[in-house]
Amino acid sequence: MKIIYSVLLVLVLLSGFTLATSYAGPEKYGQEISNRKIIPIKDILADPKAYEGKIVTVEGKIATECETGCWFYIKIGETNATIYVDTAPGGFAIPQKVGRRVLVEGKVVVKKTGPMIMASGVEIR
Repeated sequence: MKIIYSVLLVLVLLSGFTLATSYAGPEKYGQEISNRKIIPIKDILADPKAYEGKIVTVEGKIATECETGCWFYIKIGETNATIYVDTAPGGFAIPQKVGRRVLVEGKVVVKKTGPMIMASGVEIR
């Protein structure tokens, strides 16, 4: 009988641990995201000059990512539109998380190739 109770106790503890880790919240990298007002990426792509030099918060899914996690592209919904995010100037990298939802805060920089975000903080959900 003691064995059954011991096994049940272990199962309860394991299931509790599994639930706790699955609700742990977003993974955070770099600085804490201070502005939760989301700017649609499509707005930045449509008028990059209006956002140049501004700190924005965007969200989407990671479409592609470098092997070391120092840059990635965020995909907008089911479209092929993406925006480049560079984490290296912020002094951090992220683990491989292609396909995961991401929240990014950073400065919009406009290059000849188009707008990009120099990330200061990232949350992966």
